[in-house]
Amino acid sequence: MQFPQKIPGFRWLLMVWAVYTAVWISREGALWQVVTMGTMTTMLLVGFGWERWLGGKPVQHGVGVLVTAVSGVILGAGSSLLSLLFMTIKTGLHAHGPEFSQAEIAWVWNSLPLWTAVGLLVGLGLGLIWAGMKETGD
Repeated sequence: MQFPQKIPGFRWLLMVWAVYTAVWISREGALWQVVTMGTMTTMLLVGFGWERWLGGKPVQHGVGVLVTAVSGVILGAGSSLLSLLFMTIKTGLHAHGPEFSQAEIAWVWNSLPLWTAVGLLVGLGLGLIWAGMKETGD
């Protein structure tokens, strides 16, 4: 397996994230908006890590599958944790009381194990598919 030197669409995602951040920071807090912010930020961090440390490097199939599985865990857990961080930042910037209810904060926190498990399974599955495609030459 060889990781791509540049991830297709990565710069596009970065531009969308920058615009979304500028709009997000000025609006009132909504759960779906902060979760989107946390997920996009985590995707960018994982993508940056792939390009920085793995871009263009060949790895054994097992290592590649492990990297995609760990990336899935990071994406799942990071989305939840960064969403909580952005909830805190948003509440601090808008000094008129809490932006998010206690139920919304609890929902994001309680979703952490589920999102982590889903990220692991998706990352593992995609890694296995990728390894199988490279092995057969597809």
